[in-house]
Amino acid sequence: MKTGLETLILPAGDAAARAAARTLAAGGLVAFPTETVYGLGADAANATAIAHLYAAKGRPAFNPLIAHVADITAAQSIGRFDARALKLAEAFWPGPLTLVVPKTDGCPVADLATAGLDTVAIRIPAHPVAQAILRAFGGAVVAPSANISGHVSPTLAAEHVESDLSGRIDLIVDGGPVAVGVESTIVGCLNAPMLLRPGGLSRERIEAVLGAALARPPAEAGSDDSQPLAPGMLASHYAPRANVRLNAREVAPGEALLAFGPSRLPGLDAAAAVMNLSPTADLDEAAANLFGYLRALDAKGPRVIAVMTIPEDDLGEAINDRLRRAAVAR
Repeated sequence: MKTGLETLILPAGDAAARAAARTLAAGGLVAFPTETVYGLGADAANATAIAHLYAAKGRPAFNPLIAHVADITAAQSIGRFDARALKLAEAFWPGPLTLVVPKTDGCPVADLATAGLDTVAIRIPAHPVAQAILRAFGGAVVAPSANISGHVSPTLAAEHVESDLSGRIDLIVDGGPVAVGVESTIVGCLNAPMLLRPGGLSRERIEAVLGAALARPPAEAGSDDSQPLAPGMLASHYAPRANVRLNAREVAPGEALLAFGPSRLPGLDAAAAVMNLSPTADLDEAAANLFGYLRALDAKGPRVIAVMTIPEDDLGEAINDRLRRAAVAR
């Protein structure tokens, strides 16, 4: 991989969008904000650039990447949309939804980005900075989260990206904190639409548009030993350095606590550190804070981060999915 790069940080704006487009066209790596998390972008058609991206992140080469495009016309140039896929695209794009569809004939997205699959994951981000970069570049950009693979995803401007990737990438476009805070929901549109990864768009909203329940992936799909059907489906993912203990009902001495809601757990006063995802138990606020708070607690150096119970409804499903992956033994 390219190391020892001077990573330039630019504030979001027209000049930054043009600089990002030039860097992508030259095969470089650019971190930029989307409404979900910061993404690390590379030209989706440039296998060498994608290889550099994998190396910069330490990302497994069999884990496919999401191709980000500016509009539905661009999406249809790389993927084939049936009626249900098009219905979802028209309802939720731009936004935090990724659709996995068959590749078009002559799809320009490099095989390395799709991990050898006959499908491609596509998203149109809603963030104006991401939109400006995509339009200035004029092509598809693969953009997994801008962090070392397996670390907590970056949500708070350049500081999160810089802490993981400074010296490994060419440019960071600083657009401030993101709004959603968890990655996009991924729906496979191959046969029956299937929820492959919960995320920033709830299952309920998707099913309301489809008029039918989303299928569930096979149980083995989330195993580290299996070929992922979509990005973000490795069982051990989104992991801080500390061990993560879920559904905590008390805090052991020296543990850090990731709290949720107004309740105080026994042992709280002996905690190494405490951060509350949402004192009012607001799941949207909790999702926006999730990765940033995990990072902040992890930086305190605790052996364990205890996590209070979070309900599974609405965005709670995505939050708990990330936390379960963070808690996988490793």
